Amino acid sequence: MSNQIHFINRKIIFGILIFIFLSILSMLIMAQESIIPGEKYLIRFSLSNDIIEKNPILEKNIFSSQDEKVVAWFQFSYNSQEDFNLYWEWINPEGKLHHRGVVKMEAGNYQGYRTWYWISIKKRFSATSFPGEWKVKIFIDDKFVSEKTFYIINSEK
Repeated sequence: MSNQIHFINRKIIFGILIFIFLSILSMLIMAQESIIPGEKYLIRFSLSNDIIEKNPILEKNIFSSQDEKVVAWFQFSYNSQEDFNLYWEWINPEGKLHHRGVVKMEAGNYQGYRTWYWISIKKRFSATSFPGEWKVKIFIDDKFVSEKTFYIINSEK
């Protein structure tokens, strides 16, 4: 009888250890999932002052008033049965929305698709009136994808 109780106790302990192991494993898997739902579509996101052949050149996060523009370029994969929009929200150093760019996309399976939007530093939508720390946020429809911080410095004295 003592051996049976000892055997049952071992089975219970083994079951508890398996349960703990599976619980920890599931928590680790859940922790690796993206906290930002739209982030899973992002392949690459960068800032530059120009684009050549659909790719950013001279990637950077500090721009001067001598630069023509700030380009927010990103590459993504997304499959949609319906038309959708891409948004770029440009936030000035005061934390206010400076400009919201929109690109309308047709339904389809976009794999490794590259696109960009920019704001002018020198011209019509001039950002030089707000030197300092800026942010650009990108969205696919209402899904936040990512954001980058950059700086515009006034080099005109």
